Amino acid sequence: MQIIREFQSIAQKERPVHCAIGMFDGLHQGHQALLNHIIKQAKADAGLALVLTFQEHPARVLAPEHAPGLIYPQALKESLLDASGLDIAWIIPFDEGLRQLDGTSFIRQIKSYCGQLAEICVGDNFAFGHRRSGNIDLLKQLGREWGFRTECKSAVTCDGEAVSSTRIRSLLSEGDITKASRLLGRNYCLAGEVIKGDGLGRKLGFRTANLNSQSLALPKSGVYAVEAIHNGMPLRGVLNIGTRPTLNHARPRTQAEVHFLDFDGDIYGEFLSLELKKRIRDEQRFPDVQALQQQIRNDIQKAKSLTFE
Repeated sequence: MQIIREFQSIAQKERPVHCAIGMFDGLHQGHQALLNHIIKQAKADAGLALVLTFQEHPARVLAPEHAPGLIYPQALKESLLDASGLDIAWIIPFDEGLRQLDGTSFIRQIKSYCGQLAEICVGDNFAFGHRRSGNIDLLKQLGREWGFRTECKSAVTCDGEAVSSTRIRSLLSEGDITKASRLLGRNYCLAGEVIKGDGLGRKLGFRTANLNSQSLALPKSGVYAVEAIHNGMPLRGVLNIGTRPTLNHARPRTQAEVHFLDFDGDIYGEFLSLELKKRIRDEQRFPDVQALQQQIRNDIQKAKSLTFE
């Protein structure tokens, strides 16, 4: 898959382009339906399957105080897009220039940059352009005028409810990893780069890898049994998400840190994807550090006793 990180012309303008547009956070079942559609249509007419998405959520520019956390970091999103069978991913910055484009101008630029724009495929709640001035009706009108098809996909349902990134974030915040995974269409993973922490895990006797979880929609605070793949080998671990209340930080902040079982390698700077297998317990405050250490030992024994599928 070719990745283009600027809103600019693609190189293969002589081939018909089938374009899906959206944020695609989580690449859930609804997103997969859009991608599968354009991939199928592109194969049918020897065209290109192209997705247009953004490097950051548009809300971080439009209303940063209301911007949702992301289900997946950019690196994992790109990996999943690549595995889907797309030809091209336009992963463009949502900046002031793009923000000021009205709906018609936005679609005009897509058509100009694609050359033979055969189709645009979107979800049924799609809105675009400055102040969300563009909607499905405008997109269909422009398609009739400019010669491309408009495909509007209804929401996919799972367990009797519509699949959406918003709903998945809500399930994660409730700690319902199982249902979030069903809506995603794959087992949920918490992913990020391993960064330097404050070293308290090592001082407690349990070395941890701290994930850069900034901007992510984290699961409910607590302790989880997890599994990662490192150098082709599975690593089991115990993940803690929370503020570590027993340690009485002056300015506590939510962190995601994992202690791997039977592993003590240096993985700073590496990108880890942790599959959350089972929620072990809620976060809690203990009377002292010794009680916390004993509970961590109990958590480790619990994780070791679990059978992962």
